[in-house]
Amino acid sequence: MERSPKRHLDFLDPLRGFAILLVFLYHALGAAYGMDQLSWGTWTRDFNVSGSFLLLFPATLGWMGVAVFFVISGFCIHLSFSRQPDWSLFVQRRFYRIYPPYLLVLLFFAVIYPLSRLHFNNGYDFAQIISHAFLIHNLDYRSHFGLNPSFWSVAVEVQLYALYPVVLALAGRLGWKWTMILLAAIEISLRVVESLLGAFYHASLPRFLNGSPFFYWFSWSTGDYLAERYLKGEAIQLPRFTISVLSVAVLACYFLRPISSLTFPLVSLLTAAIIIKLLQRGDAPLPIPAVVNTHLQKVGVWSYSLYLLNQPLLAGIPLIVAWIVPATAIHPLLLFLLCVSSWWLIVPLSRLFYVYAELPSIALGKQRGAVKASTESPVRVG
Repeated sequence: MERSPKRHLDFLDPLRGFAILLVFLYHALGAAYGMDQLSWGTWTRDFNVSGSFLLLFPATLGWMGVAVFFVISGFCIHLSFSRQPDWSLFVQRRFYRIYPPYLLVLLFFAVIYPLSRLHFNNGYDFAQIISHAFLIHNLDYRSHFGLNPSFWSVAVEVQLYALYPVVLALAGRLGWKWTMILLAAIEISLRVVESLLGAFYHASLPRFLNGSPFFYWFSWSTGDYLAERYLKGEAIQLPRFTISVLSVAVLACYFLRPISSLTFPLVSLLTAAIIIKLLQRGDAPLPIPAVVNTHLQKVGVWSYSLYLLNQPLLAGIPLIVAWIVPATAIHPLLLFLLCVSSWWLIVPLSRLFYVYAELPSIALGKQRGAVKASTESPVRVG
């Protein structure tokens, strides 16, 4: 790793762009087929599905983009805080970076968008909007995927921000190595129980456990650990075939039900290994065509807006098609292709939301932070 850490790492935005592309394909698959992954047989995935769905199997892995986002988030959070260790400033900037854009989209889907609009004629609708407004909807199965299913991870990530001071406190007392071992023990224990319950009893942990930040604590904090090593200029030497071995392990867990819940932390470790390799490359561009890198870089910048907006909009495409050509059976593969082609519409919409909602909110957070810093600076006389 570099001895003098850069303030901006050029590969992070294209990596975010790749992650949101994975998520988008996953959501497009769900919108077109009414399912987004292979269901379970007794011990393994059930391949008794249509040939076209099998053809699109790679898209069933698109949820892994969330694990990529979590690692990048942990990495960037620790870099940012370590360079300016002020907790009130940290909370303020995180709030303006995440919450105002989220609240705008939440209100749009709850009040305006026809597919998710709440009518507020019962207690359930009020519980939905309140739990989402306070970012605790991930802790109850009735609201976990409510309104906009993508919102669950926003709540988890905000709760992981709240746990970040605990991670630093543990690292200060135990050291980073033992802190990561402890967090791994917590997350993996929960995940092993979840997998075994599913395999043997067709049950799962309560949502306040498998939807909680503790279920993702190690995965997200892997980014913290990478950032700590990077800031100290400490190189991490990976065995030669680490990425290949982790990739095989990810697929094995995805297909085997008793260990399926371990897929997420393994994807996080795979993401961490790729980031380590990219850090070792220094300023070298990603080994992909320049035009693809440029597009992914731009999409990566707008990825939060795209993440907030894409899933409900994709869900509307089959309904629009059915309205245009009523009483006509549209093959789900064609619907999938139409959903994927909407990328060129949803991405510009996300860019507009980024420019007119995200950027002003970020600027407001920075402005308030600057005012706070100036008021706390000592006055020099003479």
